[in-house]
Amino acid sequence: MPRVLIADDDVEYLSVFQNGIEMLGHEVSVASSADQMRVLLEDREFDIVFVDVVMPGGGAVTLVHEIFAVDPTLPIVVISGQSLLFDTPLLKDGLRMARAVLRKSASLQDINATILKYVT
Repeated sequence: MPRVLIADDDVEYLSVFQNGIEMLGHEVSVASSADQMRVLLEDREFDIVFVDVVMPGGGAVTLVHEIFAVDPTLPIVVISGQSLLFDTPLLKDGLRMARAVLRKSASLQDINATILKYVT
């Protein structure tokens, strides 16, 4: 069972995301801020991490680099509900260490396919 960490400051989205991933049989931990995510990463091991682009205390730009510096093998998936960011240098260049970038509107099947692609 993959151990998934999701960090997003939108608590409603976070709850739906968590419930959907748990229904697929994955173990899920959640954080609503960069600081909460850092604590969870120190205390537990995960197989894949989903990080929102914009969050209090640092979003994906900061966290992707921090996570990569500690464990370059941990798959990081950037998620965003801000569609204007998808064609910007921020996502193309600044987050190149992320394995994938998904829109928050991605289907549960697409999210699960991403998990299974990187956690095998």
